Amino acid sequence: MAIATDEMTLPSAADAPAADAPVATTPTGPPPTRSDGGATDFVESGSRWRIAAAVAASSLAAAVMVGGVFQGASGRIDAGVAAVAGVVLATLSSRIRRPALANLAIVAGIAAIGAALVAITGVQHLSELDRLVSQARTAGSLARPPVAFTPGWVALVGWIMAMLAVTATWVAIVMDRPGVGLLIPLPVAAVAGISIPHHQQVASGIAAVALFAVGLGLLSAEPASADEDRRRSRAHELRRAVRSVPMILVIAGVLIGLSSAHILFPRPFVDPTQQPQAPKTVPLAQVQDRVLFQVQSTIKGPWRIGSLDVYDGQEWELPPYSQNQLASVPSSGIVDRTLSPGVAATFTIFGLSGDVLPGLPNTYGVQTTGPALSYDARSGSIQESNGQLQRGLVYTVVAARLPSAADLIQDHQALPPDVAQFTRIPPPPPGVQNLIDQAPRTSAWAEFDYLRTWILDNVVAVGPGVPVSVTPARVDEMITGKRQGSPFEIVAAQAMLARWIGVPSRIGYGYEGGTDVGTGTLAVRPADGATFVEVYFPGYKWLPIVGTPKEAQASTSSSTQQRTDSSVTPSGNISAQLYLPEVVAPPSVLTQQVRNVVLLVIVVLLVLLAGYVIWPALRKVVIRARRRAAAHAAGPRGRIALAYAELRDLCTDFGFYHPTDSPLLFVERFVDDDEHAQFAWLVTRCLWGDLYDGVDDHLAANAEELSRALRRRMALAQPASLRLVAVFSRLSLRHPYAPEIDEARHTRGEARELVAASR
Repeated sequence: MAIATDEMTLPSAADAPAADAPVATTPTGPPPTRSDGGATDFVESGSRWRIAAAVAASSLAAAVMVGGVFQGASGRIDAGVAAVAGVVLATLSSRIRRPALANLAIVAGIAAIGAALVAITGVQHLSELDRLVSQARTAGSLARPPVAFTPGWVALVGWIMAMLAVTATWVAIVMDRPGVGLLIPLPVAAVAGISIPHHQQVASGIAAVALFAVGLGLLSAEPASADEDRRRSRAHELRRAVRSVPMILVIAGVLIGLSSAHILFPRPFVDPTQQPQAPKTVPLAQVQDRVLFQVQSTIKGPWRIGSLDVYDGQEWELPPYSQNQLASVPSSGIVDRTLSPGVAATFTIFGLSGDVLPGLPNTYGVQTTGPALSYDARSGSIQESNGQLQRGLVYTVVAARLPSAADLIQDHQALPPDVAQFTRIPPPPPGVQNLIDQAPRTSAWAEFDYLRTWILDNVVAVGPGVPVSVTPARVDEMITGKRQGSPFEIVAAQAMLARWIGVPSRIGYGYEGGTDVGTGTLAVRPADGATFVEVYFPGYKWLPIVGTPKEAQASTSSSTQQRTDSSVTPSGNISAQLYLPEVVAPPSVLTQQVRNVVLLVIVVLLVLLAGYVIWPALRKVVIRARRRAAAHAAGPRGRIALAYAELRDLCTDFGFYHPTDSPLLFVERFVDDDEHAQFAWLVTRCLWGDLYDGVDDHLAANAEELSRALRRRMALAQPASLRLVAVFSRLSLRHPYAPEIDEARHTRGEARELVAASR
């Protein structure tokens, strides 16, 4: 790339004058605008804003995806405003000549963009901005899109999008990499697109693609020269934009067609949302003992979480996600008007995780001043709509009164059609059928109560209550064979017996009781976890039937979270563990100490090695900044000398070290290159030749631009591995091309040494 101006074209090596025939050339015109103190900005005003518009389109594509993570359209609007403001800020700041002022303007501008967006939501929020941002960051790891667009998120989105747009614009305009600047926002758009709700992904993706296409169109319209830029009219640019609209519409149509045809996102052979899911459990011994929540109520539970209502002949499973009847809790708080309020419980969350809140059976309504909640009419569970539970959440659940046994005996209403699915079960084995035949047939409740009581009185509880496979044959074995079963198997047997006699049933899970901490408050811990059978009676809907086995096998577990019940008697079939003392030598700690010392030494050595490898790169950055400051203090000739020295130092780092070669002799060691020859002649003439007395800022700017272009081309021509080695090379530090430059300092007197060194 040869640099030409309207006033002067630097000669090539073939056109160079003889030493005894100097050419007097006096450039005229203003020097090029400097944007960063180290590189010359040759971008014309029209080009500058065209590139900025292209980057703005790409940044808006990222804003569409980032804003889609939040509820409503305000997230996308604020993200787009911040992106456009960031582009304008970077474009205007690029015209500031002093780097310190430019950096200060950018930092202040980004902060002002976020603050202005927050002020729109309410000026009072500015005084508590730190707290609002902290709350948004804390909720960020718990929230589930779409997230509520709180003032804290407004500030964060404004700052993030402004910084993204400023970075992309600065790379495109100041660093003269418009293609790279256009691509910088795309990774952010891709990452944000993962979190966008499924029903918005296609529309948001099409909008982002269209905006990126607009950016590409603007960038492709970049003129080849300033004259061409001046010749182009605004009408010409408008016609180009209008002609690109049909292509954007075609691309959008193709994407819509592909998404509808399930080519981009093919339908899975098995949809997990349509399949029941087996519950995932954690052994109680592996759970940290803590207070999960506290509850104030006149009853002792159960505190429901959910239910297993699908039985496939072997497993009790959670219902398919697609069959959940999840709906937002209305402002009135009432979720089931067919029930009458009878009991209430106030919950305070402490250490409970997840998004499901404990509640009561047959919930009538929920009252809270906290986050938005949802209610699943099928499972009866209460969930947080936008994330996971947070410590300190307080809410009140109002539920229907539990009926008495006499009330259930009198309930003879027909089952609703949608409840019939909860009676599905394979035929009972002979042993089970014999037990059913012994039950009274006076009412559905009397028959079920006889069967469940028989299980509790005759089956011994053995082991933990972890959900396991419970087949009809296993229930038959519990009744006719060895009458033992885990707590979960006992509950499952009761639920299966209910279905065999035509009573809809399921297995509820949650917590039962708790530790009394005074003032009628129960503290519920993991050890209070419980499963229980739930049966459906038309007049009272789903009712939890909590029962305790009459006997349980004694446990030898030393777990502090082992749940005990004084109403359960130990089984007569007791096994005991016998411990015999044995004298053993104490374990040696020498090996562990040696291992710790070795690991510490290895870590220290790795840190020192990393510092040793990285130090040359950091050292070169510091030296480069010091040299450039000294060169600017020395004047144009010092800048030209430094520009050439930087090229030679880079060659040294690549292993091409020829310290005695003059600039013109060094050219001969390379293939013919107009830029290299032009740069060598410019340096020679300005430092030792006919332009010695006519060196000005214009020539210095040309030398710096030529040096930058040559260094970039030389680096790109090398393999990536060699470029990495050159970054950390010590050769240019040990053998600098112009060691005299390092002796110069920022003061005017010492800066003259640089001029003297260049002579």
